[in-house]
Amino acid sequence: MPLNNRMYKKLTDYLRRLYQCQPFARHGIEHPVTVFYPSESQMRDVDSLLDPWRPVAESRDFAVYDYSYLHDLQNSKKGIYNGATFTMRQIRENPLRLRGQIGCYYDMLATCAALERESRAAAETGLMRAPTRAAYHRQVPPAVALLRGDGRSAAIGIGALTVFNDGDVYRAILAKRSEATALDSNMYHVLPAMMFEPTTADFADRREWSVKHQILREVLEEIFGLPEARRPRRWDYFYDHTALRYLLLMMERGKARLLVTGIILNLLTLRPEISALLLIHDPEWYARITAKDSDMPMQTAAETLGGSVVMAPIDSDEYFLANFPPDLHLSMPAQATATMWLGIEQARREIGIGI
Repeated sequence: MPLNNRMYKKLTDYLRRLYQCQPFARHGIEHPVTVFYPSESQMRDVDSLLDPWRPVAESRDFAVYDYSYLHDLQNSKKGIYNGATFTMRQIRENPLRLRGQIGCYYDMLATCAALERESRAAAETGLMRAPTRAAYHRQVPPAVALLRGDGRSAAIGIGALTVFNDGDVYRAILAKRSEATALDSNMYHVLPAMMFEPTTADFADRREWSVKHQILREVLEEIFGLPEARRPRRWDYFYDHTALRYLLLMMERGKARLLVTGIILNLLTLRPEISALLLIHDPEWYARITAKDSDMPMQTAAETLGGSVVMAPIDSDEYFLANFPPDLHLSMPAQATATMWLGIEQARREIGIGI
């Protein structure tokens, strides 16, 4: 069952004490994530967060491995795929940098997602006992786990809040994840949200180690229905898509902007998520993708629950939250909650709302 506010607070308090870090907070509610903030100069260069060293295969020297949880997911989620993922080797601060490795999706499920499953189950009982997490920290101290991916396959995620100009109001796009997803099914998320992963066989082209490249591909997949390609011949196979050419042209002309808002470490999973904002100033973008005869119509992917897309105005928190059920944070992954608010705050600064 989903957590209530009392369980959510108990879980967050437990993780705050364990990791001795500051949880992200909004409206007086602390969330089980902590945020590493980029410098002002990094915000307009999303790839400045990535260490230039080419990621190499992780060692697979895992402190814990929950085969039972992995097998449960394999049996209940027939569509999951054990693809390659970029994983965290280390986070460095000042300036903020993420050094990567290459792992695989199943290892992430068994070493990181399993930690969240255990902690949520503990919060439901009211007794915060997490033997798998305790076993992990007997090998990797909590303070080390905040900055290094030792002993687990800490696959990197990316969440990008898309905010667009609807003529007289700016709106943010959220949607629920469908049952086709292995994790966070039926929960609201920013759009697009993704695993940071190479698509070419054996990471054939290092240019895939790029936040911008990944977000552009996922915009096409999650907003324009581009089919997911596994092991394409070309790393840039989607760059001729009409919607992407239009978006890149807007960026070139200053009518759209891609900004980074932080690296969020989800304390439930001990996985990092790069948080970004795709801000589209040109009202023609939304008019074009919703036109009856559009040459680039909006079409969400199978990972998005049909009919769940919400385009909420960001003028104020009150107007925004009025478009969702009460206690929205209980219906979102914790890292998505942080990405959403960080993106909304940055969008308001860029637009000039509330200044």
